[in-house]
Amino acid sequence: MKKNIFALILLFVTFNSFSQDNIGKKSAAKLNYSENSEIKVICNDSLNTFHSKNKPVGIFVNGIFLNENSISAINPDKIETMKVEKESFEKNGKEYFGKILIEMKSDYKPNFISLNELTSKYLTLDTNPIIFQIDENVVNQDYNDYSVDENFILKIELNKIKTSEKDTVINLIKLTSKTPENIKKANEIRIKGTEK
Repeated sequence: MKKNIFALILLFVTFNSFSQDNIGKKSAAKLNYSENSEIKVICNDSLNTFHSKNKPVGIFVNGIFLNENSISAINPDKIETMKVEKESFEKNGKEYFGKILIEMKSDYKPNFISLNELTSKYLTLDTNPIIFQIDENVVNQDYNDYSVDENFILKIELNKIKTSEKDTVINLIKLTSKTPENIKKANEIRIKGTEK
């Protein structure tokens, strides 16, 4: 039951972009991919005008205020209670239109850390631009404000991507969370075949 409620709240809070197909209409049809499928173009634009109309909701975990989209970096299996309050409030000069109050199980202590602090702690980087991806989602927010639960991170993968423009290198930092699916995938044994 808690996972279902968490999923609904997660969907509500993180609904800051929507997909469009290549002719600019909302894609509502269920996709059925096969080997013979035609290319399907999906554009996820979190900078569009729809995003600016969303009313942010403040998230508090064990009384600690988090960025409104940081809920994706919280382990849903460790949540004890969750409560929604509809009252508006202001925090750090920004207006929020409700609160999600989350209390974690007493035997679990989250360790919230900003993405920039996480990078400094685990990686030595050059001065090239950084892009963060958490599971399948690209983070499009201030890396000083966006916090993750360090205890819910399974892997940090650094990929250096060379662009064609003046050979600029981008640091793509992919964070993998400790979801059951990600743990199972990480533990799979991959055997590379040899050609004869």
